[in-house]
Amino acid sequence: MNWWHKSKKFLGVSAGIPEKWKNQHWQDVPLLAIDLELTSLDTSVAAITSIGWVSGINGQTDLTSAFYQVINTAEDLQQSPVIHGLTAEHIAQGDALAPALQKLATMLHSHIWVFHHAPLDTQVLSRDMRLLDIPLDGMLSLDTLCLEKYILNRAQAVFSRDSVVLSDCCRRYGFPPAPAHNALDDAMATLQLAFAQLNALKVFPHKVSDLSHCRSLQVY
Repeated sequence: MNWWHKSKKFLGVSAGIPEKWKNQHWQDVPLLAIDLELTSLDTSVAAITSIGWVSGINGQTDLTSAFYQVINTAEDLQQSPVIHGLTAEHIAQGDALAPALQKLATMLHSHIWVFHHAPLDTQVLSRDMRLLDIPLDGMLSLDTLCLEKYILNRAQAVFSRDSVVLSDCCRRYGFPPAPAHNALDDAMATLQLAFAQLNALKVFPHKVSDLSHCRSLQVY
């Protein structure tokens, strides 16, 4: 009995995964990697300053799907100009949030959404989409940070919290360094990381539900 079946027998398969995805094989599943740049790590007050996403399937990135938008917000930028390079002038020339989230919502059920540290981005998305009356129900997400922790624990590797940041995770898989703290660059790096992780776990011949035991899938 291989480790997939041992894990499934011990932990069970998540009943929460939507039927649409449960029996699909990973190589057939479109992934949409999303990244938000925020004014704060406190999700109760954080405002989106930029959003980026890109899709791919079976290890291939669809560059034509790449999307990036700076968002006009009146919220205090705090350290955003230092961290993300987005100044008040950039933000003032940005676009409204609603059209970007409406466009994103069109891919709610056609893709599994991928984040690095999903709780941060999904809490902000959930709040803002609710305020804008944009449905988010039924979204299935894959968290590459959570998946990397699983992979490292499985290898009995000792790691720190800092070693699972996106840049360090990508470095472990041999990816060249990408510009940090740009929403589209981070989304593309997250998608690459997801493909590398799924390949390392040899999940492409397996069903989506087979990854439930890794605790990296979440339904909203």
